[in-house]
Amino acid sequence: MNTALVLLMLSTAPAAEFQPPLGTRVAEFTLPEPSTKKDWALADNTRTAKATVMVFASTACPVSTNYVSRLSDLKKTYAKDNVAWVGVCSHEADDAASIAKYVKDAEYPFPLLHDDGGVLAAKLNIERVPTVVVLDSTRTVRYIGRIDDRYSPGVSKVKASSSELADALAAVIAGKDVAVASAPAAGCKLLRPKAEKTAAEITYHKHAALILQNKCQECHRPGEVGPFPLMNFKQAKSWAGMMREVIADDVMPPWHATAPMGHFKNDRRLTKDEKKTLLAWIDQGCAEGDPKDGPPAKTYADGWRLGREPDEVFKMKHAIKVRANGDMPYSYVQVGERFMEDRWVTAVEVRPQQRAVVHHIIAFVLPPDTSPFNQGPSDFAKYMLGAYVPGDQPIISSPGQAKKIPKGSMILLEIHYTPNGKAVEDRSSIGLCYTDKKPEMEIQSLAVMNEKLRIPPEAENHEVKAKHTFEKETTIESLTPHMHVRGKAFRYELITNDGKRETVLDVPKYDFNWQSSYIFAKPLVVPAGSTMECTAWYDNSAKNPFNPDPKKMIKWG
Repeated sequence: MNTALVLLMLSTAPAAEFQPPLGTRVAEFTLPEPSTKKDWALADNTRTAKATVMVFASTACPVSTNYVSRLSDLKKTYAKDNVAWVGVCSHEADDAASIAKYVKDAEYPFPLLHDDGGVLAAKLNIERVPTVVVLDSTRTVRYIGRIDDRYSPGVSKVKASSSELADALAAVIAGKDVAVASAPAAGCKLLRPKAEKTAAEITYHKHAALILQNKCQECHRPGEVGPFPLMNFKQAKSWAGMMREVIADDVMPPWHATAPMGHFKNDRRLTKDEKKTLLAWIDQGCAEGDPKDGPPAKTYADGWRLGREPDEVFKMKHAIKVRANGDMPYSYVQVGERFMEDRWVTAVEVRPQQRAVVHHIIAFVLPPDTSPFNQGPSDFAKYMLGAYVPGDQPIISSPGQAKKIPKGSMILLEIHYTPNGKAVEDRSSIGLCYTDKKPEMEIQSLAVMNEKLRIPPEAENHEVKAKHTFEKETTIESLTPHMHVRGKAFRYELITNDGKRETVLDVPKYDFNWQSSYIFAKPLVVPAGSTMECTAWYDNSAKNPFNPDPKKMIKWG
């Protein structure tokens, strides 16, 4: 979640928070190195170094883990310049065992120490990981901050456009002033222990655990897309600093529609009371409380979530190799053979094998005598069967509803992989449930598109419209707005025959990282002759941090 999914959980420190100790001399310290079971002393390992790089890292923060290969490359680049390198784990989620395992699994390129309790990080005012500190030969801080600008809140670049760490190192080695001495880091927030604990009225077991179960654990559990688990007190306390930030800023749980709570049945937002409770629990010092006060542990399906085993499963014949870093083009994979008879589908679940690196999967049904390579965009969309996006549930039709797969059709998966620092292989699958009876109501997918769109260079708020008129009464179960990285906002408006205009979905801050469908709590019945007008706004300017090229005229696709 590309760490795109993960980055929605990250923030950059405000200017007032970031106060780097530039010009101060780092005092001698000794910390344990779990992988060697020995102590590592600053003086002993930097005595003759022209420069020392201290990397405050974490074995669990995705931004930190994604930088391992970059740090390894930099270490090789400056191998002849007498530079000392050391990593420091100060995050509460890291312990000696996890650090030792991580060093081996990630092939960490230099010693990784355990700063238990974050004492060293606090002395240097380290607020986030990863943060790098560059010292000169006198162990004086000459640079502190980010490695480069590859990651910022909500943004993951394939290639960085700045190089603060490399520039600082080059200057220190050459005996010159560092041009950019500090740059706030983007990454996982460290939790600062309270000097004085308040009397805790809110405890984990009695108040926080149930909220985390209902609103967080679906993604934040082993094997799912959340970058760290929140399944118990220890895990929740370890990530409380990060949780506080994203909860206070309404970044998590992810939800982008403005409709009142309850309008969409898959609304993931915290209620005002839930938000207040979690923030109070963190601010009061993350008290554990009595385990007897907690809810029963929530169990999750260890397989298909369809309510029963699927009638048929289609799996990719060959695994796709997902590289450790960089960007990957969409993969299009046929699964199974062409259907030998018509099928009515009542439930669909798309299951990635490697959820941590799958941004989304869309399953299409291509009719007989078609190929995935001779279809237009609108053709693909109208054949959509189901999808996987983080946090969403399988598609389970209401009684009397089903979707038709015509005889001779085939299933095609469109897969968007987002490398997260570790190379893996993926063989995703899709499970279907059938009914032998023709349904009372047939489910169809409809694409409302404007394939003639043109977004001018530097346009900051370019508007594009698309419309569809319903020839007969139609019941709409869900809406799925879709744009790419220049997408800014999206709105659906229903215009009835009497001229009445009603906003049925408003997404004022569209986010490409989350391919959300909005499922009506009460399906929307659209009278015959009504028109659905879709309006999308695009930001093709340099102000859009996602924009790869603001000088380019953007056409469809």
